[in-house]
Amino acid sequence: MLKKINRISSRKEFLEVKNKGQLWGGFLFGSLCLVTGSEDVKFGFIISKKISKRAVDRNRIKRKICEVLKNKINEFNPGMRIIFLAKKSLLEAKQDELEREIDKLISKQNPPPDKPESSLDEGRKF
Repeated sequence: MLKKINRISSRKEFLEVKNKGQLWGGFLFGSLCLVTGSEDVKFGFIISKKISKRAVDRNRIKRKICEVLKNKINEFNPGMRIIFLAKKSLLEAKQDELEREIDKLISKQNPPPDKPESSLDEGRKF
């Protein structure tokens, strides 16, 4: 389990992230991310009964994600609020697959520095 300071617990915080956050999709889960002015990183979980009707399975998913997050919590930017939206594929996912997916999420929130533009790319700005 994550420490209490690293969990989104209030309905108000959940709704703020859901309404203002940016949605990122992945193979194992989607995530809603929002940057706030505070220093701590907080996580929340939405694991629907569509994933599994058994609470045991839903709790196992949450524990799997929490275990990976404990080791990688320092890699997230300060002030991040992230809600994980579990997908059914997460039930059978192995630990290393989950770690790779969370690494992708970390790299999306920390994009690599911009490359200098070459003369070929000047006409293709989106």
